[in-house]
Amino acid sequence: MPEQNETVMRRAIVGAHASGDTTTRVLAGGGVAGPILFSVITIVAAALRPDYSHITSFISELGASGTPHAPLMNYLGFVPAGLFLAAFGIALVRATSQHVLAVVGAVLVGLFGVGVAVSGIVSCDPGCPVPGGSLENAAHNVIGPLSFIALACGVGLLGAAFRRLPYFRPVSRYSLVTSILGLLFIVAIVGSLEAKTLTGLWQRLFLATLFLWCAVIGIRVARDHRSEA
Repeated sequence: MPEQNETVMRRAIVGAHASGDTTTRVLAGGGVAGPILFSVITIVAAALRPDYSHITSFISELGASGTPHAPLMNYLGFVPAGLFLAAFGIALVRATSQHVLAVVGAVLVGLFGVGVAVSGIVSCDPGCPVPGGSLENAAHNVIGPLSFIALACGVGLLGAAFRRLPYFRPVSRYSLVTSILGLLFIVAIVGSLEAKTLTGLWQRLFLATLFLWCAVIGIRVARDHRSEA
């Protein structure tokens, strides 16, 4: 009987680990699904507005309050894509749960996803970013920049932590470079706000760089996840 009980317990433990790995893999898929969905909806929403410029305008302008097709961008773009990215952040926490620095980085990545989702609910005013305006506009103007900073910094922390995680070590340098580029693009965005000539371009370069990282890491976790202890 004791041997039978021990066998049953071992099977239960193995089953629990397998279930946990499956959940992590599914959540990691958000790192791929979120960027793809967001990009597709952005292209579609912009195509419906002939006066919109990808070079000069923020993506948030596509979901600005009272603008044409704003619900499309907000509720099919920002909100679901943000939730996918938040799920990806949870997957990173689960995959690196025993390493504090990595967990902090993963949480910041997840918070970026939350910020994206909330940005679709709390929209900016037309012409964003604009000072003052509605309460929603003020909240959006705070959430957006903080979310970008959180993502860039989170990727940097994960890059540093990946050096000590055998499975993730091959993408450590890539993560650090991505973080640095992300921070440089944020500086470029801030520097372009007054003239607003290349603001949209810098934002898209930031998102393209960081979204690619999310997809690469998401695929890595989903393909062959090993919990790093």
